[in-house]
Amino acid sequence: MISIIGAGNMGMIVAAGIKEKVLISDSDISKLRSIKYKNISIAHNNIDLARQSNVIILAVKPQDIRGVLKEIKPYAKEKLIISIAAGVTTLFIEKVLGRVRVIRVMPNMPAMVRKGISAISRGKFAKAEDFKIADRIFSNLGEVVEVKEKMMDAVTAVSGSGPAYYFLFTYLLAKAAEAKGLKEDLALKLAKATFIGAAEIIKSKNLSIEDLIKKVASKGGTTEAAMKVFKRGELGVIIKKAVKAAAYRSNNLTNQHC
Repeated sequence: MISIIGAGNMGMIVAAGIKEKVLISDSDISKLRSIKYKNISIAHNNIDLARQSNVIILAVKPQDIRGVLKEIKPYAKEKLIISIAAGVTTLFIEKVLGRVRVIRVMPNMPAMVRKGISAISRGKFAKAEDFKIADRIFSNLGEVVEVKEKMMDAVTAVSGSGPAYYFLFTYLLAKAAEAKGLKEDLALKLAKATFIGAAEIIKSKNLSIEDLIKKVASKGGTTEAAMKVFKRGELGVIIKKAVKAAAYRSNNLTNQHC
């Protein structure tokens, strides 16, 4: 039995992607009452859930993780623990639960439309078969990559936070279009469709990003003029600083749970 502790946004996204029966619990009863998926059953509490489970997915806030681990500790010894709690290391979970098999996963928001990418790291006692189980679960939500756990802060800053960067740029592009006289709905439609189409090209064409830019930015053309503005404004430097700030914050959270 696969079980999930935490019926928040990401917990429910993961649950919806699992094809077999899922058991779920949450301290907020109102979240459980709103669940309508046929494959999801409700556990009375975390202890009841842990007793019935082979695989326990922790989808709780970092500040709640210690309390949840202490609750399930008596029943966790032979279970596979998969944590998607931001900043919580496999070592921290092992310190609380003992010699348990732990997998850490960093999914991202596009998982809600099955277009996500999840980075997976193994704990000290996790086996190859445990990785396969996690891979099978999160492959339902998009792509899966295995990374060393020390790289999770960088992963968080890029793929975890990254969707917000794209949302922001889409918004800013639409606002710039409005400033040139386009109506709000048309400006947003153009910006959204352009990003979606560009993403599909990146995915489907075996070309580098640099080559794709060259195909659009012909010498002396309109795109080249825009690119020069980005370069003068040091857009690349700004993005590096933003990613660095996100990674630094992720590291701060990690240091609280390591």
